[in-house]
Amino acid sequence: MNLYKWEMKQMLKTKVFWFVGSAFLLLMYGLHCRELIEGGMTGYEMFLTLCTDFTSLLMFFIGIFAGLHVTGALDDRKLQAAVMAGNSRAKVLWTKFASYMSAIAIFFGTSVLIPSAIAFARFGTFVDDGTFLRNVIVRTPVYLLTVISASAICFIISMFCKKPGIAVIVNLVTLLTVDLSLQFMATKEWGEKILEYTPFGQKMIVLSDMSNKNTAIALGVSVAFAALVLLGSYARFRKEELK
Repeated sequence: MNLYKWEMKQMLKTKVFWFVGSAFLLLMYGLHCRELIEGGMTGYEMFLTLCTDFTSLLMFFIGIFAGLHVTGALDDRKLQAAVMAGNSRAKVLWTKFASYMSAIAIFFGTSVLIPSAIAFARFGTFVDDGTFLRNVIVRTPVYLLTVISASAICFIISMFCKKPGIAVIVNLVTLLTVDLSLQFMATKEWGEKILEYTPFGQKMIVLSDMSNKNTAIALGVSVAFAALVLLGSYARFRKEELK
């Protein structure tokens, strides 16, 4: 836990964390400030819209953040130094991944949950397709988990890149390719089945389908994909020279 606290403290001091966080706040509030003030949407509609916009914006900003946060730490030999200080490679890697997940959760909380809370307070908590408990309270952590899992692809890419600038470029190209592939597969019957079993597809599917079956699938594929990313990243980190 001490290593995690140290990692979070270091992250909160970085310019990239505040740049990405500020960008989310400015864009999300800028896009929806009028609706929050004048209305036009129910609280539930605002919540779903904010989640959708967050997914779109994250595709761009998380590639930048991962490249600088993860590859930057390797390039500056901060992760290597943490191992040489007596921490296991597995613990150091997990701590870095945990801080990465925490950053996404913070971005989500400030740019989605806060304006959603304002919208629910102003326009009510009525949900037209079920209960507030299932469609908002339960959906929120499930959606966030799928987003974090899908974003993990940038973490492993950044672990394999040598320089932060290269990592940012590769992350952005990969995310753009994935997004275009998702749009194509969504138009095909066979593609919809594939999307259902990936966190990339589920981060959108859970915004419309919170059935017990789909919730279980979303949780399962998200945990499985994140675990694969950690295993792959650990295999890469084990080969990193310590000097």
